[in-house]
Amino acid sequence: MRTALVYSDKYLEHNPGLGHPERPERLKAIVSGLKRFNLWNTQEIKVVEPYPAKLEDIKLVHDPEYISLVEKLSAMERPIDGDTPAKKNTFELALLAAGGAITAGNLVMSGGAKNAFALVRPPGHHACRSHGGGFCYFNNIAIMIERLKLDFKLKRIFVLDFDAHHGNGTQEIFYADPSVLYMSLHQHPLTLYPGTGFPDEIGEGEGIGLKVNVPMEPGSGDIEYWAAMKEIFIPLCEKFKPDFFAVSAGFDAHFDDPLTGLHLSTKAYGWLASAVIEQAEKWCGGKAVFLLEGGYDLEALASGAVYVVRAMQGEKFTPPEEKTRLKVIEEVKKALAEKWSL
Repeated sequence: MRTALVYSDKYLEHNPGLGHPERPERLKAIVSGLKRFNLWNTQEIKVVEPYPAKLEDIKLVHDPEYISLVEKLSAMERPIDGDTPAKKNTFELALLAAGGAITAGNLVMSGGAKNAFALVRPPGHHACRSHGGGFCYFNNIAIMIERLKLDFKLKRIFVLDFDAHHGNGTQEIFYADPSVLYMSLHQHPLTLYPGTGFPDEIGEGEGIGLKVNVPMEPGSGDIEYWAAMKEIFIPLCEKFKPDFFAVSAGFDAHFDDPLTGLHLSTKAYGWLASAVIEQAEKWCGGKAVFLLEGGYDLEALASGAVYVVRAMQGEKFTPPEEKTRLKVIEEVKKALAEKWSL
């Protein structure tokens, strides 16, 4: 098995309510798209049922008081915030989503799969240590990373987040952590939730220079994203030399997405994933886990996920040939200059 797809029909039971963009149809569209392209339960691609995370796993990242709060609000069916409702089964399904991330990480680190895509709901990258929000309850990718650090002694984890919204929770959790290089490509925080992710947010303490934010102006697309990957992501990989890659894979930077103002093409998700796979092959034997975050146009979401899985299978996708000079890239390089010469 080259690629594991971690998935459970139980994820479809997470239903934030009528009209909510983070709806069960998102996963249904992805599964349908993958099946249509014969990327579901083949010789090389296996679907794996996740197991729920244990409370001790969640406590690696979140404060016990917050965990108890999520459990109580779920039982009472009271919201975390205006965008993040809680139902009777929310706590249970949030544990299963975090467990899906851990399942994917364990498969890759134990050699059961070369890479994995955790098709989980609810998403996680806006969940901070002591509060949730933005459709997120527990931070799936951070919980996976902390579990893998304990179980497999990982020392250098590269997190790439290409969701259109900045992963404020992931950044906060690892802000002072020197073992996690977090890089986010997202719509400019002055124009989109959660309002964080400026170039000068570079970490603190031992984590300084290891938190990298590349905010994109509304209207940015393939050319701008490839410039950031070529001039920042690839050079950072060369210097950091990761032993594991984790990707917050959001598909809401697509030009058809109703919640954002970015203009990535569908094919862009192919070459974004290809760039990760290439670097993972170079530095850590291909060890990479993708985790589903956002993406709210069903066709764009399904097609983007298909491109990611094709890249995980080794298919190569060519980025745009046009070049551009982005002011933000120079700002990022300047902010990181004390730690890295890019």
